[in-house]
Amino acid sequence: MLKVVDGDTLWVRVFLRPDQWVKQKLRLRDLDCPEMDTPEGKAAKRFVDALIARTTSITICTTRPDKYDRYLADVFICLATSDGSGVKGEEVFLNNELLANGHAVRMNEYTPADWGY
Repeated sequence: MLKVVDGDTLWVRVFLRPDQWVKQKLRLRDLDCPEMDTPEGKAAKRFVDALIARTTSITICTTRPDKYDRYLADVFICLATSDGSGVKGEEVFLNNELLANGHAVRMNEYTPADWGY
């Protein structure tokens, strides 16, 4: 993980093959977090930052880029155990964690332009 932009947008470095990485901007699929100029937006970003700080590995499942060229993604993170040993701990679905903790709402309104046809 390179940077948490806001609650639902991340910059990541993706491993392609030995000695080849690509930097990619991701948007968490089907979520909307509050904007960063609000206290709720800042809280969502802090929430994601705190989870990422405990992350030992990340699995990304992408679908397609959105109109801003961010890949829509489901992000699964593996958290280190709380004892600090770095041993693989719980795997969580970041998208659902934001929803479950009240930092995001589900986006359900799609138009044919969103489908990529």
